[in-house]
Amino acid sequence: MGMMPLLWCCDGSGERKTADSGTDTVATTSAAPTPTSERIATMTEEVRMLMEQFGENPDPKLLQQAMSINDSIERLDTTQQGRFNTALTRAQLLAMSGNMLEAMEIQERLLSNNPDDFVRLQFYAGKYRMEGKLDSMNIYAERALSRCDKVIADSADNAVAVDQALMNKINIYQILDNRSKAKEANDQLARRHKDDPDYQLTDEEFNEEYNAARASLNQSAEAYRKNEKEMLRKSEKEVHRKGEKDAHRKGEKEKRKHSAPAQ
Repeated sequence: MGMMPLLWCCDGSGERKTADSGTDTVATTSAAPTPTSERIATMTEEVRMLMEQFGENPDPKLLQQAMSINDSIERLDTTQQGRFNTALTRAQLLAMSGNMLEAMEIQERLLSNNPDDFVRLQFYAGKYRMEGKLDSMNIYAERALSRCDKVIADSADNAVAVDQALMNKINIYQILDNRSKAKEANDQLARRHKDDPDYQLTDEEFNEEYNAARASLNQSAEAYRKNEKEMLRKSEKEVHRKGEKDAHRKGEKEKRKHSAPAQ
């Protein structure tokens, strides 16, 4: 359940706590494995494992190694889906390293190329939360929730779509910090999978996951605001340096003007 309010909240792994990114507008094809595709799969798994290791041991070298492998994958996989996946991974790695601004910029570019409705709404709900623009966050979150409710109402015969919509609702309620509504959606999901223990959470387990998700959201917001302040400081320093250079040039020009011999 603990997802970030960005595209990478879903890695498509099919696990109970993973929601699909909704990027069904990207064309995919099934083909027999080739040496290159197998190599890409192996390298992708290496990146995933490095990211997991970083979660347990936040060593920057792990992210650097993962980024290097992801760059190699990008050179190998030039398909539309491949470019999307490597860009998404780069955004996630940047976010994990604390560079939220650049990560969000990549996300926005991905959305412009693949504007899935729910993903776009969820992304901007999360983005506005990070920026502290709560009115805008609420607008996008409510639209995303309405989209989920419509999917649920229209997909009675599509169990996967309904499950997906419920997981998406949990993500949105985490952004809104509405614990009771997130629990309600989680309980609906559990009832749909009453024979699967992976879906059955005690109140304590739910609260642990919810609190972990909220902590992750707060960390992301703090990193985003820190990046914004750093960018502002750099901009102010650049303006100051430019002003000093201009003043120096003007002063030199005046000196030359006054030191020139009279005609």
